[in-house]
Amino acid sequence: MMASTDMSTPVTRGELLETLGQFKQELKHEFRQDIQEAIAPLATKVELEIWGGALLAQLKLLLQESEHRLHAELARHTSAIHESLRAQVAASAEPYADLPGRVSRLETAVFGPKPRSRRTGRRDR
Repeated sequence: MMASTDMSTPVTRGELLETLGQFKQELKHEFRQDIQEAIAPLATKVELEIWGGALLAQLKLLLQESEHRLHAELARHTSAIHESLRAQVAASAEPYADLPGRVSRLETAVFGPKPRSRRTGRRDR
């Protein structure tokens, strides 16, 4: 190839192809270096899998903690509802607590005293 940098000097086809081939190799080499430099700070597949696994473990732990808190809160609410319901039932049954005694007195007043029950059982022979 000619060492001349004169742009008006004619070149052969072979010289042009040789120069273009060298340029192509240099361009590929530079492109590869640029790509390597660009992707060097990026995480590898293994690093991403490790990071993803750690993230998944943390999410599972947070979900489990949330479930425990929700369970405890539901238990507290259920217990409070149960106590409230017991108090309401007790309050509604309170006026009838003396009902058996009142009915007995009423039956005695209307029907008279209850007859004594006789023993009719047989004794062992």
